[in-house]
Amino acid sequence: MRITKREVVFEGKYLQVVRKEFDTDMGEGGTWETVERKNIYGRGAVVIVALTKDREVVLERNWRVPLESFVIQFPAGLTDREGESEEETAKRELLEETGYRAKRLIPIISVPVSPVLTPTRATHFLAPEVEFVGRRGREIGEEIGVLKIPVDKVSDFLLNLPEDTELDLRVPGILWILGKRGLI
Repeated sequence: MRITKREVVFEGKYLQVVRKEFDTDMGEGGTWETVERKNIYGRGAVVIVALTKDREVVLERNWRVPLESFVIQFPAGLTDREGESEEETAKRELLEETGYRAKRLIPIISVPVSPVLTPTRATHFLAPEVEFVGRRGREIGEEIGVLKIPVDKVSDFLLNLPEDTELDLRVPGILWILGKRGLI
């Protein structure tokens, strides 16, 4: 496949919709519409798997406007500050959203967020032995409940979510990767 034309068909404050025309290896043409962020640098997003000294996973019950419901997910944020590294963004977002400070970060994996819709990628970090130092201010539109779940009880929690709450499937997937690598 190869892209033959790229056209911005809608532009908002933070997002734009792009129509991409393409040709396949079989000589067929097609069109695909994508959503691209305008307010990011680098890959686009960071995700932090934070573990307390007591071997608890720090999760969020985060209200997500597009879904109109809560979602269980890891702390995360956009790489939306020019000149800030992914590691700096990860530490800042973890502190802002949860009140936990990461002393060190271990890169895990970078994955597409939604490859059929957007080119945005999320870089995942493990933050071992985070320390609670107090919550900071949050951005408008954020309604976040911080949850601490013991590592050995995460599976049960994910299989019995609170009412009106959905699951970001990256949570069990990343935990599985960490388990296979012997990091949790």
